[in-house]
Amino acid sequence: MFNKSVLPLVTVFLVFGILILVFRKSLEQYGFDWQVLSGGNLFIYLVTAISIHLLNKGLHAGNTQAFLRNAYSGILVRLFTLALAAFIYILAAGKNMNKPALFACMGLYLIYSFVEMYIVMKESKRKKNLEN
Repeated sequence: MFNKSVLPLVTVFLVFGILILVFRKSLEQYGFDWQVLSGGNLFIYLVTAISIHLLNKGLHAGNTQAFLRNAYSGILVRLFTLALAAFIYILAAGKNMNKPALFACMGLYLIYSFVEMYIVMKESKRKKNLEN
């Protein structure tokens, strides 16, 4: 069930996961909570994988409405799920909230966004070549 098109996503997840574990002592010295970073990396990966699935499903849909429904669903699910997770973390952590790790997770969100767009554009190009 593994699709080769998601290999860049898995690679980014593994690279950041390994980097966080290898450099956790250094991250702690700079004020980052490596556990929050690891959890954020995992959560962003999972939500991005769901979003990519919805976007790919939309690419292969037969009509424009189905494509738009799946594309918007993927984007909204990702945006609102991650915003809700950040909100819950901020409320739950209270004064113990780790701002550097939270901002680093926002950076991870941007990186995963670029990877998602790369994968979807690649899949779109592949689909277009198969149709010709």
